[in-house]
Amino acid sequence: MVGGFPVLLKKIYYKAGLRSEWFFYFASGFFFALAGIAAAKIIFAQNIGMMAVFLAALASIPLVDSKISLSEIVLGRTKRISNRLIWLDEIVTTEHKVTFKSIIHDHKNLFATYLAVFLGAMLCFSTVTLALPQNQVEIIFGEQFRVISGNALNPLGVFTEIIFNNFFVLAISFLLALMLEKGTTFIMVWNASVWGAAFAAAAKSPFISLAQDPIASFTLIMLVVFPHLVLEAGAYFLSTIAGGLLNKAIIAENINSARFRVIATHSAFLLLLGLILLGAGAIIETVVIGAIA
Repeated sequence: MVGGFPVLLKKIYYKAGLRSEWFFYFASGFFFALAGIAAAKIIFAQNIGMMAVFLAALASIPLVDSKISLSEIVLGRTKRISNRLIWLDEIVTTEHKVTFKSIIHDHKNLFATYLAVFLGAMLCFSTVTLALPQNQVEIIFGEQFRVISGNALNPLGVFTEIIFNNFFVLAISFLLALMLEKGTTFIMVWNASVWGAAFAAAAKSPFISLAQDPIASFTLIMLVVFPHLVLEAGAYFLSTIAGGLLNKAIIAENINSARFRVIATHSAFLLLLGLILLGAGAIIETVVIGAIA
């Protein structure tokens, strides 16, 4: 039933005349997070924050998993051909040459899907945090604030600590995607909930809030953190895609086949690119924290 609803939602979206796929996934991330928070508050009043993440991730899985399944199916089998008037995907052999350009082309749509769902969910958690009184927010997002108080907003963080923490999350994302076919969406929504609650809570803080205007403060915070946020989140998404592709290849392909080698090469390249983004994000985050501190 959960799998059928996102498909129905997508059909309604397109029948309404809307065509932006990125906005569909962004709106879906927001809507599923909001529905997850509402359902968790009604059914799981003792642990709303964690159950909201679980329910939002459960609703998002069909959308994200269908995209990664499609990527695995066509990987190494298609090649883009074009002239001034048309663009077509041609079926080719599994001896598809893997280049950095081909990897970007093959996975940019999947990456955009992860980013859209993540940003939509994060904005939802931020909106709820901004809208509700602080005492209610602390009850709803108790688990998220325990993480925040531990390290997410630590002004004394240094580069080595940041890179170690981020590398740990990246490794967990890759391993979860590799071992648990559906588990990575939970990690994505969990990160969205922690960061969404963190930035909104900071905006409501009397030490940061601009003229008692949390929305203006939140906007300013997002402008400051957005570069490293996208790099860091992007690193996690790439590691998740790498693990997810390899998981599906192990299940569907012969390990000695040319297609498996193509997919494994893509997975290794994506993981390496994720590490590069992680390092760049950590450098920017260190600079931002140093400027604030």
